[in-house]
Formats: sequence, structure tokens, C-alpha cells
Amino acid sequence: MEEKENADEKLVEENIRINVISEEQIIPKSTEEKILCCCLNYDLTFSEYKSFDKLKKKVIPAYNNKNEEHEKTLQDLYNRTKEILNKDNNKSEITQISTKESENNKSNKEEEKIWRKIGFQTNEPRNDFRAGGIYSLELMIYFIKTYEQDYIDILNEEFFTFALTCIRVSYLVRTYLYLLTSEEIRINLKNQKGIFATRKQLKYFCYFLFDNDNLLSDICCITLQSIFQKFRENKKIGQKEVNYLIIEPIIQNSIQCLQNSLNDASLNGDFISHLKQSFRENFLKTLVN
Repeated sequence: MEEKENADEKLVEENIRINVISEEQIIPKSTEEKILCCCLNYDLTFSEYKSFDKLKKKVIPAYNNKNEEHEKTLQDLYNRTKEILNKDNNKSEITQISTKESENNKSNKEEEKIWRKIGFQTNEPRNDFRAGGIYSLELMIYFIKTYEQDYIDILNEEFFTFALTCIRVSYLVRTYLYLLTSEEIRINLKNQKGIFATRKQLKYFCYFLFDNDNLLSDICCITLQSIFQKFRENKKIGQKEVNYLIIEPIIQNSIQCLQNSLNDASLNGDFISHLKQSFRENFLKTLVN
């Protein structure tokens, strides 16, 4: 038993090393950590490594329309949304979504209407998952389950593209936390694309992750709530439609808010409550004009 645990530990440590998550040239130690190394150390423990590695394996796969589970999850998103939209009507029948090869896909007006209502660009949602992968779809389901009333409010807003916003948020948060393939990490760091966690921020994230398997999804959902709140506020001042130029600064600001929350977090506190409070305070200061 002990030999197996040692083998598992070596395997995880090797996987972390290969995926350049903890190497100093990727996340260098701060001057403060170098000077106070005896009492300030942001190296991850084995348990934190293991939690991080498990999460990474879960969130990096691409969407695959030949994967039965992926297709079932997409069908679930469609079904849940249609049920919500039909609550005030007498309709109860739920149609199956068209397959990619189906010639009826383009002619199914009701299906196209629902996909666009969710916030996809066309009635072929599979094309929009390139950046977010299967995780962005799972995040949408998690959001609906956890914040159903918020999702109902979103569906009632004509110009808020929930799906595309969700995909973008999930990708940027994953980028910030190094939850990408090794090649993606190297390219983004080389081209300085995105905001990246410091060793302290990653350490704190992994510390909280150990006790909360849904931490990444909770963070993304709180970010989505904040974006939607700002969208509604912008509507009051005449800005109705959400597009890339408008929403990107809001998302980037939200990532910075996450950064600040991880910097200020107490390891003995409730991080999600702390994050929600940070977003509330940030909302009052940073409404987009």
C-alpha cells in the first residue's frame, strides 16, 4: 500500500514538472519570498499538487461531437433551457437536438432560436467550444443548477450572450490559473497573452481547491454574475448590446478582482464569501461607461 502511494506521489510530481506549473522560470519567486524563504514559502504540497492535477485533467479536453457524454451534456443544456422558456406556455415536449450531419439542422427554427437565446453564434453550438472546451459547457450546466434564477434573468435579456461570455470567462480564468495544456501555457507566456497568477495566488487557489472541488466553477460563476450585473447597469445608461469591445474590459477587470482576492485571502477564511464581497465592492467602483 505504501509503495503504491509513493508511486502515485512520484507520478503526480513528474506530471506537474512536465506541465511546467511549478518551475521557477514559469512562476518565479518574488523578492519577498526569496528574502523570507525560511518563513514564507509558496511551494505547493503534494495534496495541493494532486488536487490541481486532477482539476487540470478535467478541464483541458476539447469538445468532441463523437463523444457520447459530451453530446449528452449539450443535450442537457438544450433541455434545461427549453424547459425554462416553456414554463409559461403549455408546451412540454422536448425535441432532440440535431446531429452535426443532420440536414434538418438549418431548417429547425425553434432549435436555432433556443441556441441563440442561450448565446451561441449559430444553431451549431459545437463550433463555439474551440477555446473553452468541454469545461465551458459543463460550467453552463453548473451555473444553471446553482443560479437558476440568474439564468432565467439572463434569458430574458435580449442582448446578453451567455454562452459566448461563459466560454470566454472560463478560458481566461483557466489561463490565469495555468489550467491549460503545456503548449498553450508556453505560447501565452511567450506572447504575454492574459493575466497569470503569482506563486502566492496559485498556492492559495490550490489550498482552497483541496477542500472545494467546485472552486473553479464557483469562481467562474461569480465572475459571470458580476458581468451580467454590469451589463444591466450599462443598459440603464443606454448601452444595450454586449459585444467583444464592451465585455472584454469587464472580464479583464473581473480577473484582476480575482487576483486581488487571492492576494488578500485568509487561509482560515471562506474564500468564496471573500470573493463575492470583493466583486460587490469592485462593482461599485468600476461600472463601465
